[in-house]
Amino acid sequence: MIGKKPGLGPPTSEATSVIGEGSVFEGTMEITGNLRVDGAFKGKLRISENLIVGKRGSVEAEVQTRSALIGGTIKGNLNASEKIALQSGSRLEGEMVTSKLVIEEGVSFQGSCNTAQNSTRTTGQTTHSSTTEREARNRETASEEVEAGRELANRK
Repeated sequence: MIGKKPGLGPPTSEATSVIGEGSVFEGTMEITGNLRVDGAFKGKLRISENLIVGKRGSVEAEVQTRSALIGGTIKGNLNASEKIALQSGSRLEGEMVTSKLVIEEGVSFQGSCNTAQNSTRTTGQTTHSSTTEREARNRETASEEVEAGRELANRK
C-alpha cells in the first residue's frame, strides 16, 4: 500500500483522482470527490471535495474547491469554501478566498487573501507579499509596544 508521508494529506489510494508525479495535464477538470496533484496541471479546476497539491506538484489554474492542502506550487486564484492550508515550503501566487486559512512558517505567498465567513467576496481584503515583510511589521509593532510601555512606566 502506498502510505501517507507526514503532512501531505490523504494517501494516493484515498484520492478520487490523481495527477501523478511526472504527469502533465492541461485543460478543464470537474471532479466529484478529491484531486491529488503530484505532477503538473494547467487550466481550470472545479473540485467538489478536497484539492491536495503534493510537495512536487504544480497547479497553474483558477480553482474552486471545498478545501485545499498545498505542499507544492499554485499560480492563480484559489477559492475554497471551507479551508486553505499552506504547508511549509509551498508557494502561492494569486488570490485566495476561504473561510479558514492556515499558513505554516516558510510559505511563499504573493497576492491577496480574503477570509470571509463564507467564501464569497467582500470588500475587505488583506494583501500579503512575503513572510519577511510580515516579520518586519511584527518586529515594528513589538518595538512600538515596548516604547508605549516605557512611556507608561515613566509617567508613574
